[in-house]
Amino acid sequence: MVLRMLNPFRMRAGGTAVAQRTHLQQVLIISHSADASGMDVMDNLCTALEFGKIGFAVIDIARSVPLPALDAFDSIVICTERIWELGDEKSASLEKHVRDGCGMLAAYRCWSEELSAVFGMGSADLAPAMHTTTGLSFDTELFPGTAGLKVGNARWEFDHSRYDVSAEQLQPDCQILARDSGKRPVAWSRRHGEGRVVYWNTEVLFCRALRGFLLQSVLGTMAVGVSAAAGFAMFHVDDFPVSLSDERREPVASEFPDLDWNGFFFGVWHADMMALREKHGLKYTWYTIINYSDVDNRADADPASFAITSGPEILARRFQAVETVASDDEYGFHGYNHEPLVEGVWPDLATLERKLTLARQLWQGIVPAPLPTSWVPANNWYHPDHVRLIRKVFPEIREVCGIFSTGEAGMGEYREFGPEPWDHSLTCLPRETYGYALTPEVRMMMLSQIAAMGMWTHFVHPDDIYDIPSGPDDNSYRRNAHGQLWRATNAQGTPGLLPQLEAWITQVRSLFPWLDFVTTSEAAARYRAHLEASVNVLVSPMGVEVHCDAGGLFQVRSDAGTKIAADNGAKVIDQRATANGTLNLVRCRPGKTLLHTRPD
Repeated sequence: MVLRMLNPFRMRAGGTAVAQRTHLQQVLIISHSADASGMDVMDNLCTALEFGKIGFAVIDIARSVPLPALDAFDSIVICTERIWELGDEKSASLEKHVRDGCGMLAAYRCWSEELSAVFGMGSADLAPAMHTTTGLSFDTELFPGTAGLKVGNARWEFDHSRYDVSAEQLQPDCQILARDSGKRPVAWSRRHGEGRVVYWNTEVLFCRALRGFLLQSVLGTMAVGVSAAAGFAMFHVDDFPVSLSDERREPVASEFPDLDWNGFFFGVWHADMMALREKHGLKYTWYTIINYSDVDNRADADPASFAITSGPEILARRFQAVETVASDDEYGFHGYNHEPLVEGVWPDLATLERKLTLARQLWQGIVPAPLPTSWVPANNWYHPDHVRLIRKVFPEIREVCGIFSTGEAGMGEYREFGPEPWDHSLTCLPRETYGYALTPEVRMMMLSQIAAMGMWTHFVHPDDIYDIPSGPDDNSYRRNAHGQLWRATNAQGTPGLLPQLEAWITQVRSLFPWLDFVTTSEAAARYRAHLEASVNVLVSPMGVEVHCDAGGLFQVRSDAGTKIAADNGAKVIDQRATANGTLNLVRCRPGKTLLHTRPD
């Protein structure tokens, strides 16, 4: 998101404070336009606040502008290491406002002599020395599911440029929330007078995969923090129906010696996935390749090749092999073939248009489903001209579902929810997590997405099971790196992919019972409704008022030992203890809902 700085500050999602004692829930963000790393953290934060319908203002201290009236804000978020440029008078105003009950989050490691004690580092004349460490682990429930999470491998190293502060050097009232691999504190919280302070001793909160950690840290500093949540989950199955083959390959051959590729996928695998769907109330969107065999993308490709002429019969056989179909599932488009839509693979756009047109004809004639309204790019890659051709040949397609927090933006990956940058008539609904096993990094990504948006987007491939290392020296990325079986435990004692996925979904259903699993077209409608909803949250002496024109789901963070009560037919549908607080999920009806806290 490109952020323009207003002078002296800007308001979002509702405007100015409405009265001295009743005001719009708002966050004041303190930034420095010359601090590029801090601006990245701020951009991540602003995107989270906008989706959560939380008002905010941004002040750039590089401009030496006056502070706004602080009594209009419920939390102050520092997104720059150059906080010392505020000076004594402004820093004293911030300290007093926090002491009187406002929250404060240091979202980017910073230090100043005037605020050191507020941060929990005691009074000091000089900043601590800098220290570089790695890894990220959580001691407690910053939000549901995070306690015990430890992330730190070659793909998610998390290098921290942090102040060299040990747990023993922090003030005694600090509660450590997160540590690095050496168990040194990375995040902590404390009370400062009546206010709540969270400090992140790192610069990693620019990371999109940590957006939920950032938002929940903000909510955790407020007396009562309210954020709108989407409330849905997408589960995608890429590459189904699979290609046809009578091959027998490991590790399936050891577990099911009588089954070839077709027998496993159209029999065991599909039946098990449908049983999982039924047990947990899931919905799938299945993404289909039209012709796996035709991979000739040259300008002079033979239109009468056997790969093309045999395509209709093979496509029909693939769908005939699917024994059961859920009427409320959905099929989406994955491509004519499985070659990514990038210049190096599809150099001739006329050829691509011809084959996409053929794909449309085959879909209409053979695929037992309406024309697709969503597209998952093969390999999650695409280029600008190629995505525009998708829209031209398939005008029904409105959603593109790529990758959210990883990858290269120039390859069509690393997409925000919202308009596709290369074709604004398309909406990006990217997937965040993948696979059958809940690894620490995938757990982090899932929990963070749900914490930030009240939404989870996930995908699997049927053939993940076959993507195993070629030998002991194969260190390349593999989707089934440990050679897991499907149902059974392998010789190394690792459970099969199916029981791991079953355990994962069970955990999701336990932690987040309010998530509705929907198809992609349903998700698109829910997403647009969320964006279009008008929401204002007012903080008053009576409590917190949620004003929404269409109703909706809200994450409400309150103090430890409290519960949220609501009027106007609103329902508190879930409550979870978190570090120094309670996270409530409240479903509000249209109109005004008054939320107030009471002892648990």
